[in-house]
Amino acid sequence: MSGRIIAAGGVTRWAHTLNGCLIFGMSTTYSELAERIMSGQTLSRDEIHELIVTSDGQDFALIEAASAIRRHEFRNMIAVHTDDEELAAALGTRSITIDGYETLDLSADIDSEVLADKLAELGAGNTTGITVKLPANAVPMTLMRVLAITRMAAPDKVLHLPDGYEEALRSLSSLAMHIVSAITISDDIERWPIINETLKALKHGGIVIAGAGGQDALAGYLRYLSELGVDLMGYREARGSACGSVDGGGCCGGHDHAESSTESSAGGCGCGSEGCGSSAQASEFVEEPQPAVASASHGCGCGSGGCGA
Repeated sequence: MSGRIIAAGGVTRWAHTLNGCLIFGMSTTYSELAERIMSGQTLSRDEIHELIVTSDGQDFALIEAASAIRRHEFRNMIAVHTDDEELAAALGTRSITIDGYETLDLSADIDSEVLADKLAELGAGNTTGITVKLPANAVPMTLMRVLAITRMAAPDKVLHLPDGYEEALRSLSSLAMHIVSAITISDDIERWPIINETLKALKHGGIVIAGAGGQDALAGYLRYLSELGVDLMGYREARGSACGSVDGGGCCGGHDHAESSTESSAGGCGCGSEGCGSSAQASEFVEEPQPAVASASHGCGCGSGGCGA
């Protein structure tokens, strides 16, 4: 059995040669596998390899299982890295240090055997965190599978996505927030619309920034932009009142004049006044997301049944 992540012509795809079933049993679902991992058992190197090369059409079930492990270990918190401490302060936190993290580079041609070896090594190692470098032009769902498998292989490690992950994951970026536990937020104000969408996705998904202490990171970021002279109103008017605009209705709720309120975030999408996930507030500042005593909110913000239901 073998497989490769092939980065050819800027597009990553899977090549499979698989005979047989997952070695942990045909009757074992991804949710049962997650329960096993959360009970303290670790995946073997061969089990990791089977997950990598198996294509069973159950991508969202795999992602939901990985998100359950993430909630078990880190609750609903995510840490932020940025090179701009003023930006970190605007978000209500401090930048975490990622210099000591190990790196998982998926931007090159990687053999599935090598990847399985690497993930097993990272899971068993003493590193606090893993920075996952993603290809610029890849199949987003393939990358989501790798992130989910990485979470399963290294359940208690901080999984960090560096700057630019949005371009690789595209519309699945918000879903990835339920697997990773740290992200880099760029201080490049030219990229502020993307960061704005990221912060909205976190808020509506019930994920809070570690150390924010209940501060509204989205509102703080918009105030930060206004102080830098970014024309938020002009941007809104250029886009109209479409979904996702900074100020105005839309199906995801508005953020009137850079201020976030219960009323302004209650619009549409069936999310209700508390967004699409839990509305738990952040605890006091921690330098890294800390393992949880008990799990927090359920699902990926996809409904009560989660993303794989």
